[in-house]
Amino acid sequence: MPYTDKILTSLYGRRLGLQKMTTAQSGGRLEAEFLVGPDAGVRPLVTTAEATGTNLAPYGVSFCAGTSAASSSVYVLDPPIPGVRKTIVFSSANTPQYVKTKNGETFRTTADSTIATVISSTLTGCVVDLVGLTTAIWGLMTNGTTAISRAATT
Repeated sequence: MPYTDKILTSLYGRRLGLQKMTTAQSGGRLEAEFLVGPDAGVRPLVTTAEATGTNLAPYGVSFCAGTSAASSSVYVLDPPIPGVRKTIVFSSANTPQYVKTKNGETFRTTADSTIATVISSTLTGCVVDLVGLTTAIWGLMTNGTTAISRAATT
């Protein structure tokens, strides 16, 4: 199992644990384990004060308000962590807003193309969902919306 040798501390008790599901239980072809316990889900880091001078974390939720200056806002996103999700919420004010990667990592779309920059629309805000595919590739899970356009194709 991936990452099982990376566990630092095991949790004991009845409020949080792992549930192993057989193929008969899940209906899938492989057995699977799931984190169970929280009624409402897992609560990620949420940041509402993102600034263009500080990199966006590669996990959690970031709200990018942009700047009121007459220029666009460019945010830098740290490299992806494989399997970890990141959500970026762009404000509908102060557009356009851009996200670029720190070290030239790329975004992979559902159209199987690679883009270097994700842009929020100049007309409205949007939400971008990403998942780390490798340490060099973000999977863009919000492909095809009118709020996202491709700035640079590689």
